[in-house]
Amino acid sequence: MVKIALKNISFLKKMSKIPILKHFFILKISENFSEIESDSILNKFYKDIYVSNKTSKKTSKNRFSDLDKISFELIKKTENPIIHDVAVSNGISSSDFCDLLKSQNQKCDFYISDKYSEVLVKKGFITKVFGKNKQLLFAYIGCFFAGDKNTFFPITVLLFRILQKNKLRNNYDYRLLLFHPKVLQKIADNTIKFIEYDIFKTEIIKNFTFVRVMNILNFGYFSEKKIISGILNIKKSIKEKGILLVGRTNADGINNASFFRKENGKLVKIKDINNGSEIKSLIDKL
Repeated sequence: MVKIALKNISFLKKMSKIPILKHFFILKISENFSEIESDSILNKFYKDIYVSNKTSKKTSKNRFSDLDKISFELIKKTENPIIHDVAVSNGISSSDFCDLLKSQNQKCDFYISDKYSEVLVKKGFITKVFGKNKQLLFAYIGCFFAGDKNTFFPITVLLFRILQKNKLRNNYDYRLLLFHPKVLQKIADNTIKFIEYDIFKTEIIKNFTFVRVMNILNFGYFSEKKIISGILNIKKSIKEKGILLVGRTNADGINNASFFRKENGKLVKIKDINNGSEIKSLIDKL
C-alpha cells in the first residue's frame, strides 16, 4: 500500500474520496508531487503541514482577484515591468496573478519568493521532512501524516514527537519546493522565477517596478520595529516610481490593502482598498 501511495497519484485521488480515509493524511511526499491535480488532496496537504516558522502553506485560488485587477491597471502603465511577489506561501495566488497578466498580453518579468518554501526529504517507510535548519518539520508513518497537530489521528502526534528528537545529520534524498503544482510548472517553463529572499535581510537594490507583500507584515506576526525594518528593506528593492502593494486578508476573506508609489525615495500612498493596510500609518512615517 505504501509503495502504491508513493508512486500512484490516481490511487491517492481515489483514497481521498473515501469518507473515513479522507480524514487521514494520505498524501505521501514523493518526487511525483508536481503531478498532483486534485484540489482536495492539495488543500489537505497545505492545510496540514507546518514549516519551521509554525505556519501552514494554505492559501486559496482567486484570493486576491480584486487586487490583481487594480495591480494590472498600474502595471500596464509601466515600461518593462519587473514584479516581485513576496512570501507567497504555496504560490497559487501568484499563479492567478500571472495568468491574469498573460490574458491581458502584459509582458513582464515575474519573480516569487518564500523563505519557507523548500524542504529536505529523507525517504523510507518513515519518511522524514526537514527544514533548512535540519529540524524535523513533519513525517509520514507509512502513508499517514505525522505532525505536531493531527486532529483525526492523534497517535501520529506522539510518533512525531519521538522522531522530532532526531536531526538530519548528513544526506537526504531530494529537495522539494512546496509550491502548488501549477506554480512548479510555471517555474519549469520560466514564466515565473523563484528567488531566495528574506524580507528582513536580503538586499536587492532598485530592481523591481511592482512588489506585492500580502499577509506577512502584520502586527499579529511581528513587532512595529520589525515591520519597519522589513518595509525599509523592501523599499530598497523598488525602482523610483515603482509600486508597493501591502495588506492582509481578514477573517471574512476581505482584502484590506494599500498601494504606494516610490517618489524621491519615499513611499507615497496612492490608493486604499477597503480599510487599507493596517501598517499604512507606519509606512507614511518612513
